[in-house]
Amino acid sequence: GVTYSNIGEVHRLMGNYEKALAFHQKALNIQENVQCNPLESATTYINLGETSREMKDYSAALIYFEKGLEIREKKLPKYHPDLAVVYHNMAKLYLATRKYSMAMKNIQQAVEIAQEKLPSSHPHLL
Repeated sequence: GVTYSNIGEVHRLMGNYEKALAFHQKALNIQENVQCNPLESATTYINLGETSREMKDYSAALIYFEKGLEIREKKLPKYHPDLAVVYHNMAKLYLATRKYSMAMKNIQQAVEIAQEKLPSSHPHLL
């Protein structure tokens, strides 16, 4: 499943969104039907969210991000950097849909985690 999701990410980065979705869905089908680490499924949901966001399918993106976030919030400590990634992705989604207060809320959560976990000179904080 992880390998299919990684291939999907390569297709997403190349702009081949339909192929990316197909590989991410294949990954998710495997991950949901085989005993695997739930964090792997969370990553696939988030990858599906990013692909959907880039395709401007914002409602699907939000559903995928929320599923991935729900899993990560249950499995990871409060200030884990992987949570910051989801909050950042959701902020980009809310900016694209002009939901500025939600974008601000999510980016503030991402920054809070980054400030807790990264040195002040880290490029992501700057």
